[in-house]
Amino acid sequence: MVKIFAKIISHEKVKKTFKYENNEDFEIDHFFEYINQICEHFDSPTPIILAKHIRDFIIFSTTTFKSDDFIEKVYFDKLVIETYKGI
Repeated sequence: MVKIFAKIISHEKVKKTFKYENNEDFEIDHFFEYINQICEHFDSPTPIILAKHIRDFIIFSTTTFKSDDFIEKVYFDKLVIETYKGI
């Protein structure tokens, strides 16, 4: 089961959070889909996903998308995603 905790940070404060869950097994090939669905929930554009984002998520179970990672204008500083073990 895929479980990702996402948070939007602006001015060093968490502004919004979302727990994304999907019943399928985690597949790195579907990483873009997970991020896209999280961004849809936040009504945000989807960032450009670089190899470093995928690598950090695999190795550290977290990655950060800064406002520069988005082509369109966003009104926050960071989108942080991390795995969680929720109930």
